[in-house]
Amino acid sequence: MTLLFLHGSGCTHVVWQLQQQFFEHSIAVDYPGHPDGQALASVDELVQWLADYITQHQLFDVVLVGHSLGSAVAMQLAISAKAKIQLKALVLIGAGARLKVMPQLLQSLSELVELKQPFPDYLLAANQNIAEPLQTQINNSIINNGVSVMLTDFTICDKFDVIDQLPKIDVPTLIIVGDTDQMTPIKYATFLQQQIPNAQIAIIEKGSHMVFAEQPDSVNQCIETFLNTLD
Repeated sequence: MTLLFLHGSGCTHVVWQLQQQFFEHSIAVDYPGHPDGQALASVDELVQWLADYITQHQLFDVVLVGHSLGSAVAMQLAISAKAKIQLKALVLIGAGARLKVMPQLLQSLSELVELKQPFPDYLLAANQNIAEPLQTQINNSIINNGVSVMLTDFTICDKFDVIDQLPKIDVPTLIIVGDTDQMTPIKYATFLQQQIPNAQIAIIEKGSHMVFAEQPDSVNQCIETFLNTLD
């Protein structure tokens, strides 16, 4: 069994440090353009890239652990069954069948890119409850990726919609959500649990959208317990 971690918008594999320390031999990838190479422009492109990565590295019994944008990629891969990948299970954190982004935010990011403005602090606000030194490491990686990458990722999220396709996900699925998550609230997680045939939910008290980095012990334990139920 291989755990493969997929980060959220504007981030890198750095966000998963405390999961990789806990789960030996797990893998956390950087999407193209984060920061190296050209950023991809759709979930479908990310899914194809991920399918190729899994095939090229000969990974089997893969458990995809995705956060936010990463959860979208994980769900879309499970729905599409790209490249006959041996997908074992999904763990979805801060997830939703739709991931709409406020138009004002997209417009603001577009203006920042056009005017070549520096990275604004408000884009790092979601990380304020993460302990140091991880908070600074994550923030630095996001700043290094740049505003353009964040805009591209948020635009991908805004276009994402698999509401009518969730029953096609035929692998065991764990949905983890923080009870104070405002970006992907509990109702999003509950809907996923109701629509995905073999799904369960874990709600983390006092957890926000970055719950896995804020409360790594609780989230890691949830994932470990779920893995132990898999054949």
